[in-house]
Amino acid sequence: MKKKNFKCGFILLSGFPNAGKSLLLNNLIKKKVSIVSPKIHTTRDVISGILNIGDTQLIFSDTPGIGIVDEKKNYNKKLSRSISTIESIVDCNLFVLDVTRKIEKKTLTRISKITSKFKKNHLILNKIDLVAKEKLLEVSNNVNSNINFFETFMVSAKKRKGLNYLTERLSLQMPKNDWKYDRDVTTDKTINFQISEITREKIFNLTNKEIPYSIKIETAIDDKTNLTKIFQKIFVLKGSQKSIIIGKKGDKIKMIGSKSRLDIEKLLKKKVFLNLVVKTKEN
Repeated sequence: MKKKNFKCGFILLSGFPNAGKSLLLNNLIKKKVSIVSPKIHTTRDVISGILNIGDTQLIFSDTPGIGIVDEKKNYNKKLSRSISTIESIVDCNLFVLDVTRKIEKKTLTRISKITSKFKKNHLILNKIDLVAKEKLLEVSNNVNSNINFFETFMVSAKKRKGLNYLTERLSLQMPKNDWKYDRDVTTDKTINFQISEITREKIFNLTNKEIPYSIKIETAIDDKTNLTKIFQKIFVLKGSQKSIIIGKKGDKIKMIGSKSRLDIEKLLKKKVFLNLVVKTKEN
């Protein structure tokens, strides 16, 4: 979108696992585009959410792997290339830190290593609803005395506290650029991807036993009739994983399907029929 005096910027969400980056992304753009789970490393694709404020377009990217600098085994070639591309175009990096986390010397070293990749870094202290103000100030002073952050923001992604102020400040700092996306676009991902992620999230959150992150979901949509029909194939590596997802007498897959359908209907804003099939597929 080309217009005079328009601004557009790329903003990265980086941080350690479970810092709340995905929930922050979803609540910044007021739409669920990234998987949210207490299990670590569940975000496996570079996912962008787009927020427009007046004449400014903010493109937030939730990028897996940025905060895992010492765990190269979690990288794959596709993800590594995506991260390198993102790093080269970032206008601002938001380092999201869980304020309930213990800040050790090695923690500060890792933060410094991550933030050194970017021209401008903001510190986002998340989960402020879980700590006392004295603790919050202590963490802020400790981190800022060791690392040169441009600004520090105190937020609660879960409670949506401090998010409006954060986006207002970011919009003032973005460079003059043509918009990359049309005004009605909220994410760079297809609707099939978003629906697949909804079901993947439910699987992680509803299965107590370990389910490998290699799980893959293929989604097909049939909206030729009045009722939108969605067919999903859930691929796992072995039979034991298939049994976990299906559950005793199919109770687990029914629960996954029920919760997924509700979120899918919110996304599509209409009633849907959801059919789930679990298949074993090596490699």
